[in-house]
Amino acid sequence: MDTTQPAAEVRLHFLDYWRVIRTRKVILFLVFLIVVLTVFTITLFQPKIYMVTARIKVEPERPTVQMGGGTEMPIYDPYFLQTQYEILQSQKILYPVIERLNLRQHWGGDVKLPEDVAFRRLKGGMSVRRFRDTSLIEISVYDHEGALAAEIANTIADYYKDERLEVKREDTQKGIDKLRDEVAQQEDRVRQAQEKVEKSRRDLGVPIINQTKLNDITLQQLESKLTEARNDAAGLQEELNEVEKLTPRQLRGAVTKLISDPTVQSLLQNLTDTETHLETVKEDYGPEHPTVLALIATRDKLLEQLNERLEGIKAGIAIEHAVAKAHVDDLQKQLDDAKSADLVLQSEKYVPFRNAEREEELETKLSEGLKARLQEATVEMELPRSPVEVIDHAETPMPQMYVKPNFWLNVSMGAIAGLVLGIALAFFIEFLDTSIKRIEDIEKYLGLPVLGVVGQQAGLLHRGNVSMSHLEAYRMLRTNIEFAKPEGAPTSFCVLSAGAGEGKSFTIANLAFVYAQHGARVLVVDSDLRRPGVHEHLGVANNIGLADYLSGAKSVQDIIQPTETANLWLIAAGGGSSARAALHLLTSQRMAELIRQVVQQFDVVIYDTPPILGVSDAAVMTREVGMSVLVVQHRRYPRNMARRAVQVIQNAGGKLLGCVVNNVQLGHDESYYYYHDHYHDQLEFAQHSRELREKKQVAATKPSGGDEIDLSGKY
Repeated sequence: MDTTQPAAEVRLHFLDYWRVIRTRKVILFLVFLIVVLTVFTITLFQPKIYMVTARIKVEPERPTVQMGGGTEMPIYDPYFLQTQYEILQSQKILYPVIERLNLRQHWGGDVKLPEDVAFRRLKGGMSVRRFRDTSLIEISVYDHEGALAAEIANTIADYYKDERLEVKREDTQKGIDKLRDEVAQQEDRVRQAQEKVEKSRRDLGVPIINQTKLNDITLQQLESKLTEARNDAAGLQEELNEVEKLTPRQLRGAVTKLISDPTVQSLLQNLTDTETHLETVKEDYGPEHPTVLALIATRDKLLEQLNERLEGIKAGIAIEHAVAKAHVDDLQKQLDDAKSADLVLQSEKYVPFRNAEREEELETKLSEGLKARLQEATVEMELPRSPVEVIDHAETPMPQMYVKPNFWLNVSMGAIAGLVLGIALAFFIEFLDTSIKRIEDIEKYLGLPVLGVVGQQAGLLHRGNVSMSHLEAYRMLRTNIEFAKPEGAPTSFCVLSAGAGEGKSFTIANLAFVYAQHGARVLVVDSDLRRPGVHEHLGVANNIGLADYLSGAKSVQDIIQPTETANLWLIAAGGGSSARAALHLLTSQRMAELIRQVVQQFDVVIYDTPPILGVSDAAVMTREVGMSVLVVQHRRYPRNMARRAVQVIQNAGGKLLGCVVNNVQLGHDESYYYYHDHYHDQLEFAQHSRELREKKQVAATKPSGGDEIDLSGKY
């Protein structure tokens, strides 16, 4: 039980919502259709808006060619692209674009737009989007003219590109001008420092060694040169000693390691070849053979040339050694002189000169640095740059390639909005509607059992051409009334309603037909003297009736009129001024006598009364007759009217057998399906049994000459 109960509640809750939607489907459809048609019409006549896009690549400022041939590592700046994103939409960029394209005149027509208004329109008609993890920025422009939108997008991209280059060039030029001023001023300071040094040198008599100013760097350079010269001289001395120790033959073998001389190498090669050839010839010829003698002469000549060359090499090494030694002596003398001069300069006398010299060196270094920076900046300004590159230019779209209005999107959104609005309106109207909607409302608010449910489009049964479902509904109503009335009580009851137009007279006509169809003698009494209507449904004239009887002009038998249906009679309301004069007689003794008399003559007597809330006569009628059936039209009057009608009947002492729900949309409420389809199956057997019993009773009590009982309605 615990697991199934919540599921039933959820299903019932869903069915309630579904019932509301199906009940109010006409309103929902009308609202849906109106909204969709409105959106369709507005979209159809809206001006077309085109969108074009230009894409640019934006990078931090840097020259295409790096100074010094190096490669500058990119520095990540998380705010750079966001800053450029905002600059693209700023007045700095858009104002010149507006002026360049004359947009104020173009958009304003005869009246030139103010600059701020044109700026807001341009900014509102463009969007800038950054591509994540890239340096690409997309500029989109919306306008009613595709060509103008493309021109605006391209102009923004080009102007932004030119503006980036121009700003950098202007900033660089300002820096160069400033550097030039600084260089000129620094050169003046260098000249002043040089003049101060020269003046101090002349005043103090500072010595100059080899026209070179003495300082610590000069001494270090002399010492370095002296050390290098001594090493060279020592190496040559060692090489000369080794060469002098070698014999001519040893020298010939080691000469290729000492020097790289092509002549010596050629002589050695020729000598080797000649000696090899001589040894070969000696094996074939004698020592005095001319060939042998010629080869010996050639060998001797080569030896002589080689020895002369080797002696020249030894002499060259000796000369190089002497020169190196002389260079060492010269450097030693210069170093000694420089040290002597430095000792002199270190004295207290030359302090002003040393200070002036250091100041000159400092100013000179500053001047050289400024000149180098100026030259670098000048060259850098002339280098090509590409901080902004237009990747995709905007192109003029085709006339049919507009982006707004999006026809299908608008219609789809309109359809959704219409559906939502229709559902909301349906539920709002349902919330305001307090009429009877379900069988549960009858039981909950009125406390009455439901005797019958009659669907819409029901017709008069005695005229034929009615659906089987409507016929079965009235048969079920008849059966339920028989079950509801006390055992043995006569079938005499009032059919009433809370208000006018709920189908009371129509229900009486069809219910009387069903009773007559099942063999009962039925009398319908129209006691609604204000708005009589039963006589029209049964096809009887209203020239005589109840009003004539109550006024004393006719007897009961005079006013009972047969109808075209067998076993069915009618007491009409009566017409003319007599009806209005007899209204107060509905509660008279004559009316009570009529009620007692007709119940003895007929098996079923049904009274049509005025609306219960209209006049008090209807309440008195229910008390006199004894039993009543309340007709409630589905979704017509507020349920409080029906509740008030029940209270009036109960206060008057009448007995309500139950309620008939009329004009029901059976397809809109599952509870009516359940009642109409399943309840009939449960009562079918009991109804059939009661019909057999009634037929026997009617056959036994039928007067001679009476109408034949029509059993065509038997199951």
